[in-house]
Amino acid sequence: MLQQVIQALVVSRNEAADDVLLEALRLGNAAEKAAVLDALVERKSTRGLGGVIGEFDSLSESLKLTILERIKAFYAALRESGRSDDLKRRLSALKLIALGRQGKLAYVLSENIHDNDQAVAKAAADALVGLARWVSTETRALQRGMMVKDDPAAAERIHHELIDNRGEIELTVARALDVHRGRFGPELLRAALLLCDWPGSKTLAILQTAKHGGQSPMVRRLQQPPASEHVEAFLLGASHGGLRSHFGVVVSHIDEAPVLDAMLRKTHWLKDHQLQLCMHQVTRGVWWDETELARDIERRHPTDAVQIGAWLGASGMHDVVQDERLEKLLLHGGDDPSCRLSLLRVALGRPKGASLRFCKAMLNDPDERLMRMAAREIVRRRPPDMDNMLLPLMTNAPQSVRQVVSRAIGQAGFEHFWQRFDRLDKVTRRSAGKAMMKILPDAVVRLGRMLSSGPAQHRLKAMQIVHELDLAEALRPMLVQLCRDANPKLRSKAIHVLGEDPAAPAEVLLDRLINDSDARVRANAIEVLESKQKAEYVPLLAQKARASNNRERANAIKALHRMKVGTASSQLLLMLQDGRPEHRISGLWALRKIGWWKMLNEVGRLAKEDDNLRVRRYALSVLRSVAEVFNNERAAKESAQAV
Repeated sequence: MLQQVIQALVVSRNEAADDVLLEALRLGNAAEKAAVLDALVERKSTRGLGGVIGEFDSLSESLKLTILERIKAFYAALRESGRSDDLKRRLSALKLIALGRQGKLAYVLSENIHDNDQAVAKAAADALVGLARWVSTETRALQRGMMVKDDPAAAERIHHELIDNRGEIELTVARALDVHRGRFGPELLRAALLLCDWPGSKTLAILQTAKHGGQSPMVRRLQQPPASEHVEAFLLGASHGGLRSHFGVVVSHIDEAPVLDAMLRKTHWLKDHQLQLCMHQVTRGVWWDETELARDIERRHPTDAVQIGAWLGASGMHDVVQDERLEKLLLHGGDDPSCRLSLLRVALGRPKGASLRFCKAMLNDPDERLMRMAAREIVRRRPPDMDNMLLPLMTNAPQSVRQVVSRAIGQAGFEHFWQRFDRLDKVTRRSAGKAMMKILPDAVVRLGRMLSSGPAQHRLKAMQIVHELDLAEALRPMLVQLCRDANPKLRSKAIHVLGEDPAAPAEVLLDRLINDSDARVRANAIEVLESKQKAEYVPLLAQKARASNNRERANAIKALHRMKVGTASSQLLLMLQDGRPEHRISGLWALRKIGWWKMLNEVGRLAKEDDNLRVRRYALSVLRSVAEVFNNERAAKESAQAV
């Protein structure tokens, strides 16, 4: 009977059902409370689950454990209860967010830290520290690998929980430490240091964030001897946070054995459990001596190079000396890719003006990923000789590395070639352009961008580069688009360059020849059709041989002659006898191109009798060039006979 009543309340849409179930949760016995709790969770109403949160402290341990196991069902209720006016419910919600490891609700804790009620603010701060402690503890357990051996399924589940929640917790702690100026600053600082256990931590980034409210407290704390739980933050603050305090001074003030053990186990200096020897070498600075380091490397396993490198990165020694030591470590543990990666990360954690010797050495690493990381770091720091460092990679480096280099120096290299293009002779600029294409894989893309946008003069220049470097096929779509540009100069040049492409679409050329309003464009289209040598173009060319524009007409006659059409000679004679001077000059030009010297009498007549001075001068130049050709041929024959 009881189960039927509970089931009826579960399916009911009346909010009074929540009140009835909550009353039963307060007054019922252990079995009844368990059944009622299951019913409230099954209803999934924010009102009912919020009431459960309010009663959390008064419930038995078994019911509390049940709530924590099914905490995901309380997500919306926790969010609402964390902002409730009911103090009891609000405090319970803050506690449950921490106990249930609901990192995505960390922003609710951040809101409550600023509450005027000190009890609420303290509960929120404690819950935020609890979340940070959970993240730090579970992360260390996973790193040690013990959990994976004992229970792989649980380890995988915790790993996914950390991935889902850690980012939100780190961001909330960093934001709260920046905004909060109350009495709970030390708690927030502790949470921030707990989360500083990896280079990508958002709380570690506080050290490099300008005007962050938590930066000064973190710097002061990390320059002091660390607590055992803050050793990772202490080491990362030196290697990635720019805090170059001398370790010998700091370590000499550490009195607690657990702290010493926690810190020295993060390095290679706990030599065979000889703590006194280690402390003696640290306080005297012997640990960074080249001879001592070489002796220690020889008797260590190659995997220890990672810990030695981490210590060197945090030591505060000069970056040039660090690079020298890191290269020796690289030789010692170089067969292990993870070891090389860790050593490279030590070098990457240094500030922008530091030495790049180790990064330059890693450009020859057999691992493509490490080569790419080293190249990116060199690009990020931009040393004066960056081009000399990276250009050799363009010959035999993997494709992804060449892309990094081309993006970095490609723009400068392309702009240099672009600016000097007009000042070079044709042969030099062609060879320079070919070299640029080999060095910069994305040069074609950059040239395409110049074709598609910018002033008309720049686009004309880009088309000239395309023409001289034989890139018409690669940039055919953009050239086809330029054939329909509003600027006639661009259309004319695009038609001319497109003619170099054997696979250029004939319909585009015919469209420009028939429909274009500019005579230069039509004339260039005729020249392109001439190179195609297709019989289906002959009727159209014969029509253009009688065109009203002199350039179109001359190009059409030249094309007909090359295609061995018999009417070309008669059309040329008609053009030479045309009443328009510009047509007669274009006819003489076509005659010179064709080399049809049977019409020299007509050329002589134009040179002697034409009433236009320009025509007479052009005809005389044609006769003079013909005479030079004949004289050269005669001289060649005479010299051949003399021999």
